[in-house]
Amino acid sequence: MPKRFEITRRDLLRTTAGAVFLAPLLRLRELEAQSAMPKRLVLMFTPDSHPPEWWPTGSGSNFELQEPLADFKGLESHMLFLRRLDHAWTFDNHHEAGMAQLFTGARFINDSTRHANGPSIDQILLKETDIRGGTPIASIHLCAADRGLADKRHVISYSGPGQPMAHNPDPNKAFKEIFSGVTFGMAPAPAPNPSPTTPNPATDVAREVNRRIHQVNTAELKSMQRLLGQLEREKLERHVEALFELEQRIASMPGDTGEGGAGGPVAVGGVCEQVDTSGYNNSLNNATTITRWAQIQADIIVNAFTCDRTRVADYSFSFSGGHHEGLLGFSQSWHDLVAHVSKTNDSVSVGGVAMSTRQAFIKFDRFWAGHLAYLAKRLASIQEGDGTMLDNTIMVWGVESGTNHNHSPRDMQYLVIGGKNLGVNVGKYINNSTAQSSNKLLTAIMNAFGHPATGIGIEPNCGPLSDFFA
Repeated sequence: MPKRFEITRRDLLRTTAGAVFLAPLLRLRELEAQSAMPKRLVLMFTPDSHPPEWWPTGSGSNFELQEPLADFKGLESHMLFLRRLDHAWTFDNHHEAGMAQLFTGARFINDSTRHANGPSIDQILLKETDIRGGTPIASIHLCAADRGLADKRHVISYSGPGQPMAHNPDPNKAFKEIFSGVTFGMAPAPAPNPSPTTPNPATDVAREVNRRIHQVNTAELKSMQRLLGQLEREKLERHVEALFELEQRIASMPGDTGEGGAGGPVAVGGVCEQVDTSGYNNSLNNATTITRWAQIQADIIVNAFTCDRTRVADYSFSFSGGHHEGLLGFSQSWHDLVAHVSKTNDSVSVGGVAMSTRQAFIKFDRFWAGHLAYLAKRLASIQEGDGTMLDNTIMVWGVESGTNHNHSPRDMQYLVIGGKNLGVNVGKYINNSTAQSSNKLLTAIMNAFGHPATGIGIEPNCGPLSDFFA
């Protein structure tokens, strides 16, 4: 039993001093002190998991993409693969359990709707951080090759327990809702900052809170060191050193920070352009029209960013267990007879060509992956500050089941794209030696945006995934 006023390890991790273990938060604060770039988040989903070939060959920074991700060629330095992440719980064939916890870490709210019993990371960040940055729309939720239903197998974003954020499948409606009143053809006007000569009590309070958050009492830290092991002490020393340096930077920052952070308004990259929505067709099994549909939705997301209408998006395809009979020349259910099987020694006909179900699965998987690659490449092509819009955006791609559609919570396939300026350890394939909770990844993402979360969903104290950060 700890004595009165004695601090336990758990207490330590709950204190401001304990927060120094959240290296991502420190990294973010350093970036904020150096840059006024906006921070963005895109959650993404494609159906029916991925074949084993979705994982790269090689390891570390020396990896090579295989056929399912061939359209991401050239973006390797922006990608972070994290293998051996497991979901925290499962139910039945994991199709619904996987969707519920994909970005929430939560269980079902009940057995009837099977919606998630908690908010997803995008909505948590909108509530707990300044990611919105004064933009007129909190978040946008778009889909292609789906009807935009709020059913448990179709949604990946939740505003709260049992509160799904339904997708908008219609690009024309989405365009009108997102860009109403926008003048195209120019860079977005930054939100005005208060005059430096005008007293701003709210800003003064915010700066004082920021200063106190980073104050560390040396005597207190020394007394706490006895509670830690050697490795933890070394981490503490490194992070405290960074913390002191950061405190000095914050103290020397000029004026108030306004919406954009250090020194003034944010500088949004690109030009605010009108999106061409022609050619939209809502067929669920025509590859050509789905590709056009997906391109329009991706262009809407990009221009919602360049017009600074929002900084949070959800981009989804199909649904958990999607069938798409007739797509790519396969007349039967892609889920039931391809992804569900995925063998190398059998044969099916796809577009009149005989191939194994594994080869067919790779073809199916690449089709969906290509649409996400299009969005990533568009963001990477837009200069923003000293880098690109992709450097200031974390894209997180998840699926509902483990590798090779194994109907289990094991070896989930998450891919992080972008976020270099938020401290993401991009350009790496990390194959963990032991399984870790996917909730650690979700926690790390929240930390990268400045939210000092210690966990999420049913694992409120799981901590962040250390390999997520550079």
